Parts: sequence; structure tokens; C-alpha cells
Amino acid sequence: MDSFDLGRLTDHDFEVVCRDLFGEILGVPLELFPRGRDRGIDLRHTAVDGTVTVVQCKHWPKAAQAMLTKRLIKDELPKVRALKPDRYLIATSVGLTVDGKDSIRDAFAPYVHTTGDLYGVDEIVAELQSRPELVQRHFRLWLSGTAVLQTVLNQEKYVRSSWLRKRIPRTADTFVPHEGFDRAKAILDEQHVCVIAGIPGVGKTTVALMLAAWLMGNGYEVHEISQDAEEITALWREDTPQLFLYDDFLGQTTLESQLNKNEDARLIDIIREIQEAPDKALVMTTRDYILEHALLKHDRLGAPDVSKATSVVHLTDLSLGVRGQILYNHVHYAQLPAEQKRPFAERAVWQPIVEHRNFSPRLIEETLRLAARREQDVAAAVRKNLDDPRRIWERIVENDLTDEAVHLLEVLFTLRTATLDTLNESWSWYRKERGLEADVRTFRRALQVLDGTMVAVEQRTVSFHNPSIADYLRFHLNIGRASMAALLGALVDPVQIHSLIDAAEMADGAGILAQLKAEAARTESAVLETAEFVEWSPEVADESEASNLTWILEAAELLGSVPLAAQVVKETGPGHWRGEHAEHLVSLVHAMAGSPLLAQEDVARCASEVADAIRLELAEQVEDGDWYGAICLYENLQEIPGGSLSGPPLQALVECALDALHLVAGEDESMLDADPLDRLLQFLFDQGYEGGEDDESAEDFATIQKLVDGFAKFRDMPRFARQETAAPGPYSNEERDREAITELMKRLRDPDMIPDA
Repeated sequence: MDSFDLGRLTDHDFEVVCRDLFGEILGVPLELFPRGRDRGIDLRHTAVDGTVTVVQCKHWPKAAQAMLTKRLIKDELPKVRALKPDRYLIATSVGLTVDGKDSIRDAFAPYVHTTGDLYGVDEIVAELQSRPELVQRHFRLWLSGTAVLQTVLNQEKYVRSSWLRKRIPRTADTFVPHEGFDRAKAILDEQHVCVIAGIPGVGKTTVALMLAAWLMGNGYEVHEISQDAEEITALWREDTPQLFLYDDFLGQTTLESQLNKNEDARLIDIIREIQEAPDKALVMTTRDYILEHALLKHDRLGAPDVSKATSVVHLTDLSLGVRGQILYNHVHYAQLPAEQKRPFAERAVWQPIVEHRNFSPRLIEETLRLAARREQDVAAAVRKNLDDPRRIWERIVENDLTDEAVHLLEVLFTLRTATLDTLNESWSWYRKERGLEADVRTFRRALQVLDGTMVAVEQRTVSFHNPSIADYLRFHLNIGRASMAALLGALVDPVQIHSLIDAAEMADGAGILAQLKAEAARTESAVLETAEFVEWSPEVADESEASNLTWILEAAELLGSVPLAAQVVKETGPGHWRGEHAEHLVSLVHAMAGSPLLAQEDVARCASEVADAIRLELAEQVEDGDWYGAICLYENLQEIPGGSLSGPPLQALVECALDALHLVAGEDESMLDADPLDRLLQFLFDQGYEGGEDDESAEDFATIQKLVDGFAKFRDMPRFARQETAAPGPYSNEERDREAITELMKRLRDPDMIPDA
């Protein structure tokens, strides 16, 4: 690493780095003291013989040397004379010239022994360059290295997303490492895959971005995944270190369209590929309650591949000390005048914020960002928004925005993310349904009001600025502040009715559900029209007619709609399932079997027809020698009530499997995968073939079993050596933390410590 931008550190970060750095330089442990008003001790070592060494830290990266010298002599020299240390060193982020050092040495004699005890920014950087292990321990210091920053800011080949290029450096300014980050980093180091879960606003995306910065500093390209897991396949390049960052991979407000289209299968396949690749990594984030919802609907997500890679960021990870640093960092870097920052220095102001039950880094960030234009008492605004988290958006949406802007947000809630053209089309229909003006000029004016505050517009695509806005819009719809009838009349994309149904399913969606029921005819029509958008795909991870019918039946049960359920029955029939994915058919049969809206004779008929369709396809697979596909179909068949395979069809499958066993046993093991071999052995074991001494295939069984055992052992081994990341000590000691926060926040009183807004 060529250099460090110490200006990106807070003054507290600077002192902690100096503690460890000068502990190594001096060869003694140093105590770190909060800044006191009278004694002027930042770092101290007291030897057995009573000799006292003090290191004074001055982090004024924007100050001139003359200013530093003047303040040292005026403020610190009287304290040093009163303290009378045996040795006094000064560490500063200001550059020091030869003449400047001579001047400070002379003023502080005899306590400063030589100019070698005066460390300016150049000397500190040089010492850090020779201590890479120390730098690794201080994540924010490591992040300030020019190699990382230049990667993020200037080298497009490493990060092609302009959102990431803007967001990572900004996030690095306010980031405070905590236990949740340490856990996530350890998982990523060991497995190359990490799923970060947690409540809204706790800092999941922040952790993901800092993990991305970490890997970028180690030569990885970072790719933002914005639509679905298939993007990873398209971006994958062999022999190139790549990190795929998939933020809110299950959606921002509930289980969204990706996994409704069987993305769970696609994700599991990709996760397994990445876990076996030496130069790939995947970081995904989701809200914890959405993950729990997904686990109920998608069994595959409960596989060890996902569960072992999941790290939850808990609110308790943000200890009191971490919260204090987060608040200080956000205020320190906020685009606010100094007079609006100073109140945070008072304990009566900051303590209720950092100890608040609703403490949220996102709420702090958003309040400070919006308060720059709206509030005089910013600290009071932060407290009010923590008391009522909806307040931050409710005040804006309900009081400050024009009707056309609010209507744009209401439509965007149903679209989630949309191109400008799609958003304009749906917004226009919505406005017309309400009898309002809907020309392009009005649309552009509405978008201009929201851009940068409530929504983000990038490459002609519009999305919410952050997920908490979508959360508020769900509340807004739930209490009837939007026109559900008009929204249902403005649907131009099937994702919109999916969004409304998903919102109605949530614990706080009873109002939306009631409104959808009140507009039963329009709601049912919109649900049924989704079938028109389903296109056949050879990929099991894509939506199909069967998976769409499953969703329609789930919607029917939510709405209590007999007509929707009847349509599902109508759409099933003999010969109807040719070419459908067996997994989707099995899911449909299970959904029908559990539905109180369907007659049992209809369920039994559909199950029988699906079983016949699978048996027919299975026979074709056996005839073609596709043993793996045939065995998968056999497994699907077993999941259908009354589904079975016997007689000649089963014997033909067994013979196909035995032929495959012999063929595979002679293949190069580097060309084989674990899952097909597992399935092959399990099927033959279930049919009574155990590879015993009397079995003609005993040798083949032994060969394949050895390979399967080897694959299992490989999966259970740590993928690569864990990189040690030393923590700066215990994260939680509330009495110590309160004192440290008190002194930390006091620095906001000093105009020289506050960067220009």
C-alpha cells in the first residue's frame, strides 16, 4: 500500500491507531485516555521506576503547520509544564517541516528530547507502511490506503456500478467495525459466501459494502447484482477474482418476484459453484423476517450451503461505544454548519440518541442528510425520528410533496424498480384513474422533486433511495392514503399485482388486504392476467405456467376468492402438463392438496394427471440414457400423493442406473460432480443394491462411494486459511463507553475539529 489518507480517519480513529503504532515504536504498552480539560494526556506509559512517557495526538488534517504550532504552545504547553513528563512525543496529521519541528522542540524543551519525538503526517505514514499487520488490524485505516481508494474511485474495471463507486467511500467515512462485521468477514474469509441478515436500518448494506472494499483491496472486481442471480452467470469470468454483491436479494419489503420464479434453485447452484471456486465471492443481504418467510416457502434455502453462510447483524452488535462512534462519525461528516453540530457535544443531547431503543444508523444518516435543508434543531429532529421512525418520511410525503410526486411514489411502490418509460406509463394511468392531469411535463416535475431525496435515477431506471421509504409507503397504502382502485387500474407490469399481494400477506398489511378484497373484481382480474406474461423457459429457475398457477392459488387463499381457485382448477386437465418442469408440478399439487378452496376430487385428479405426465417423461429419459434426469423425475414422483413407479418402468430405470454406475466409475473424477453421484448411489441403495460381495457391480459401487466420501470431506473442510482480524478490545463496557463518548462528542465544540460543510 503506497500511502494513507489520514484525513479519512476521525480524531478518535487517529488516537486508537497512534496507541498501537507508538506502542510498537516505543516497545511499551500505552494507555488511551479520553481528552481531559486540564491534564492533556492522550496516550501514556508509566514504567516500573515511575518514569512517565506521554504521546499527544493532534488530528487536524486540514490545518496549517503555523496553526498547529500556535495551538500547541497556547493550549498544551501549560499542561505539559504542570504534568512534567519524563518524555513527551507529539503525533499529528499535519505535515511538519524541519524549521517547524525545531520551533516545537524548543518550545517544549526539555520534555521533547529531540525532533525525532515529533511525528508529522509523513513520518506516521512511513511507520505505517512498514507495519502492514498493524494496518490490517485497523480496518478504517486500511481502507484509507490509496490502493483501495483509487480502486474504488478511479479504476472502472474493478467496480462498474456508479452507485457502488459513490457509496463505498461515503460509507467508509462513517463506518465503525463491530462484532457483526467481524462475524460476516470471518464467514466470507472461510466460505467465500456470506448472507447478511438483520432488521431494517441496522447496517447490513454497510457491512456488505465494507466487505466489498476489503476484497477490492485484495484485487477483486466487484459487481453489483440488481435483478436476479442469472446476472452472476453472465458476469462470471474464469481466472478473474470477482465479488458479486447482491443487496436485498429477497426484496426490500417482502418476498419479491425473484424467488417466486424459483430463483432458490439458481442461487443454491451458484452458491455451490462459488464455494468451490478459488477466486470468487458472493455477499448477499436481506432482512431477517424476509429470510424467515423465504425459508418457509423455499426449502432449498434451508440447505447448509445457505445456513452456514448466514450471519445476522443484531442490534446488540452495536454496543454503546459503537453507537457513540457511529453518531459522532455521521455528525462529523454531515453537510451541516458547525453551529448545528455543536449541540451534539452535550451529554443530555447525545445520550438519549445512542441509548434509544430504536437506534438506527440509517435513521441517523437520513435525518442528518435531510435536516441540512429543513431543520434548525438537528439534534431534536434525530430524537423525534427515533421516537417515531415513520416520521422522517411521513412528514415529507404527507406535508411537503406535491400530489403528482406522492402519486409517483405510490406507483413506484408497486413496481419496486422501473424504467422511466414504465413508471411514466403506470403513473399516467393512475392519474387518469383519479381524474387528474397526467402529461409528460407533470411527470418530469414530480420526478425532479423526488430525485436524490426519495428516489434514485440511474441509467433511466428509478428506484427508492433506500428501503425505509418503501416501508413507509406500505404503511401509507395500508391506512388507505392511496387509491387502491386507481392503482389496480394502472397496472402495466405483473410485478405490480405481485407487490400488492405480497404487501397484503405481511403482518402489517391487513389494511391493504381489506382494500384488495373491496376491489375483488379488479384484483382477481389483475391476478389472472399474470398468466399472459408467462413464457416457457428451459430453466427450472424461471417462472412457468405451473408455478404461476401455484401463486394464483396462494393469492386466492389470501383473498378468500372462490373464482380464482376455480380458475386454477379449470387450467388443469389431461395432457396439460407436457413440457412443464416436474418441480413446479409437484409444488402445484402440494398447494392444491393444502387448499381449503378446492374439492378433493379435483386435487386427486390433478395429482393423477401430473404423475402420469412425469412417468411419461421419465420413460423418455430412460430411453435416451439420461440417468440423472430420470432419477430426479423419480424423486419428484415420490413426492406426489399416490405417485409411484413399479413393474417394467422401474426395472428399466434400475438397469439404466446400473449402466450409469459402471460408466461413471471409469470416468475422470475431475469431470464429476457430487450431487449426481449422491443421487445415483441413493437410488440404487433404495432399490436394494448395496454393492456387496455378491453384487456384480461391487467394484463400481466402491469406486463411486469413495468419490462421494471425498466430495463430502472437501465440502466440510475450511476452504482457505482464515485471515485474522484483531479486534480493538472488548466491544462492550458501558461505563467505559459513556466516558469515552462524552470526550469524543466534546470535540464537536472545537471548530478546528469540524470539517467544513
